[in-house]
Amino acid sequence: MTHTTPSHDMPMAVFPGYLAGPGEDLDALFAFTSGRDDWLLTVEDNNLVACHESGTGIVILDPTEDSTSPRWTVASGRGRTNGLTWHITFDAATPAEVVMAAARRLAHGTGQPTDTEREPHLWSHTSHADTLDALYTEAARARWSAGTRCCSSTLDAPDGTATVRIHLAAEGDGDARDRAYTLTAGARGHEATWWTAEFSRTVPTSVIMAALRTVTDPGRYTRRASRIPMLHRASLRTHPVARRRPEPACGR
Repeated sequence: MTHTTPSHDMPMAVFPGYLAGPGEDLDALFAFTSGRDDWLLTVEDNNLVACHESGTGIVILDPTEDSTSPRWTVASGRGRTNGLTWHITFDAATPAEVVMAAARRLAHGTGQPTDTEREPHLWSHTSHADTLDALYTEAARARWSAGTRCCSSTLDAPDGTATVRIHLAAEGDGDARDRAYTLTAGARGHEATWWTAEFSRTVPTSVIMAALRTVTDPGRYTRRASRIPMLHRASLRTHPVARRRPEPACGR
């Protein structure tokens, strides 16, 4: 039997992509691992787990509907026996492309041939020491405004659809893996429905910036019309994805 997509539910190009909805999580994870021979995809405790062969990087997808656990976890540690050094969690409403932006930066670090070469990309002080400056610089470039909310510093998108919260700890206070930065986005005036990404304190600057730039410098993502969040539609530009024209018959 041939299944066809109803004409009202055709693939749409959606801009800005970070408001397009979560997308196809499984497809995104399969695409991430399919081009990387040094990453292995397995199933553990009903989660799909992509792990670097060195044990220094991991991407976890919890496919369970209505789970209270994070939908995605992206994390790194110095090896299989040393535990995680930093991690990011993303909820089920987060676009898969935002998650993959962070995962690709992790893969760049794990792709270095030795721990010594991975160090400055993933775990050293220099990999995360400039995060705060980088966030403020990027926010200024994108004309975001700085403020304060609920005992946190904030960086807010000018159209009111995204915020970075900066949870500062006193010098020497807290664990390096504690939540330090929160990126949220969604329909203006409906903050309770926004997608959320939580970054621990020592997430490398390049990784958090990769996720942030999917919002400050958004792309166009493809979604079925029925999968685009209704609350977001007033803030979006959409158009049908162009279909490839059939090849002309030989001799014509």
